[in-house]
Amino acid sequence: MRYAQRYWHVLFNPNEASKIAVMPKDMRRNVMASLANLSRFLGMYEQWKAIVKTYGLKWEKRNGLEVLLSILNTNIEEVREWLKEAIVRLPKKYAVALIFNALTGLRPREGINACNLIVELSEQNRLNEYLDKDLMMLQHFRFPKIFLRKSKNAYISFITPELLNLVLKYKPRIKYKGLHSALRKLKMKNKTKQLRKLFATTLRERLPQESIDLLQGRIGQNIFVRFYYKPTLAKLREQTLKGIEPLQKELIELFNKK
Repeated sequence: MRYAQRYWHVLFNPNEASKIAVMPKDMRRNVMASLANLSRFLGMYEQWKAIVKTYGLKWEKRNGLEVLLSILNTNIEEVREWLKEAIVRLPKKYAVALIFNALTGLRPREGINACNLIVELSEQNRLNEYLDKDLMMLQHFRFPKIFLRKSKNAYISFITPELLNLVLKYKPRIKYKGLHSALRKLKMKNKTKQLRKLFATTLRERLPQESIDLLQGRIGQNIFVRFYYKPTLAKLREQTLKGIEPLQKELIELFNKK
């Protein structure tokens, strides 16, 4: 929404598209995505496609080196300390959402959507449609409109009874915008996106990269189908929860002291 408000004029003045072409990759991709959505809403998608073609705008993804450099440039201990401070200072509903994101490795909005869905289905006595209680596995893939998109997906997450009970107790019905505003009021930076890196780094000693990619939705749907085999998932669950256990203990103990 923010990028659409800032760059909507490009749809009506194509010459301005040259400014998008020189943007950094990540920003250019986000601006183009916002304009693509806006153009569909306005019935101008064909004009937008013509602008993309005329000005050679590219939907470039990060290459392997860029992903590696991003990881190296993120101080995980700083993220951990930020998270602990946020848990202490934020209202409980936002603190629970941050703990949930840190312990599942979901993207910020995915984690918030998952929390909301747990609360909603639980109140309707339908949580079994989302949670496989034998594996303590959230089955995001059963709600494709929420969790499966063209380029960013979330298939499954393993959670502990303690984390589930925390969500059910405090019922964090929130939006990402509300979380961002709450952090801003406290004059804290929003490092929510970096919680995925904290999760991945925490698990890296126990899980191969392919398993972490599965948990963070970085595989294709066809590959996911091959993974969806319960004995394999049971082992993956055991490794995941064992790897995340120290972080969970630290965060929940800190939360309970609020």
